[in-house]
Amino acid sequence: MSPGPAAVIGRIEGDLRALWAAPPAPGEVPKSRACTMNLVLVAASVDVAREWVAVVDEILQGTPARALVVGLDPDGPDALEADVSGVCTPGDAGALLCSERVSLVARGAVSVRLPSVVAALTVTDVPTTLVWLGRVHAHDPVFAALASDATRILLDASAGSLAGLADVVYWLRTRAPAERPGVTDLTWVRLSTWQELCARIFDEPRLRPLAEHVTGVTIVQDGSPGAVLGPQGTLLLGWLATRLGWNAASLAGKLRLVRRDGGTIAVSLRSEGGGAPGGPSVRAVRLDAGGTDLSVHGEMEREGNAANWRMEVRGGSGEPQRIEQRVRLRDQSNAAILDRALHRPTHDPALEEAAAWVDELRGEELACG
Repeated sequence: MSPGPAAVIGRIEGDLRALWAAPPAPGEVPKSRACTMNLVLVAASVDVAREWVAVVDEILQGTPARALVVGLDPDGPDALEADVSGVCTPGDAGALLCSERVSLVARGAVSVRLPSVVAALTVTDVPTTLVWLGRVHAHDPVFAALASDATRILLDASAGSLAGLADVVYWLRTRAPAERPGVTDLTWVRLSTWQELCARIFDEPRLRPLAEHVTGVTIVQDGSPGAVLGPQGTLLLGWLATRLGWNAASLAGKLRLVRRDGGTIAVSLRSEGGGAPGGPSVRAVRLDAGGTDLSVHGEMEREGNAANWRMEVRGGSGEPQRIEQRVRLRDQSNAAILDRALHRPTHDPALEEAAAWVDELRGEELACG
């Protein structure tokens, strides 16, 4: 018979103490334990959890923490499996600065008891970040219990769903502000470069008023024609809409966007180039805006690990002004995205507003032509 959770927790605690109890051997570099946070990562399967162990170890090189990496197997036989490791990096004065990583597999009924297992193993005097990889429901008792003890929740709409992200946002709004964890989404973090490139179109003071007069938006993603716009493209559309005050309507099942001044915005959603690992990613964005005497066309297209950014300004009778740049894209690896997410502000109102906005859309409105 497998030992019960209490016995496994006792062994984990003993293994954690043993990591630091023994003095360094002659010639061995001394180790110093550091912990700035609890990092609790819960994956919907054991295989996904194993893939993220290396990611978490990389994060611990720069963010000392006690990390719990959990793989769930609710259909397996009741059992709790565990492995304890120290993750060290060179610190000051030649000593090693070390974090703790506990890998867990919760099977069968133990999956339901996961919150109590996590509570027993987290450090009590530091904040907790919950990373939930997979589909999420705010009222799932396991998620709700873990989220209630967290300072920050990190989701991934590409691994779960936009509906799940919105569900968590609505649930958080029912809580008192002092008891409300922040929420971030890894898919949202991946969009930061696209957001910056879109905003750059209106950087020049004379062009800023045109942000209120967008006439057309095109979003192109990787994928087969006719596919539904994926989480990346949908969240980018939601960000544009909530930052610029667009309202969504449906006309014959097609998405129709209306500006604050009542003007309509031509929308083109496209999917091309075949599928991509990890779900459809944004590959191009185009924006058009115009006033009485001035108009701007901006476009950005991903090419390898960079993006080609172009802008054309037309005004009066003069020649169009054209600018073109090649912008290196940020590292999109899971470790880089998770690290950036951990260093963002805990609360992100723009994400919450965008998630609620896109939750009102229907699937047929997001079909790519």
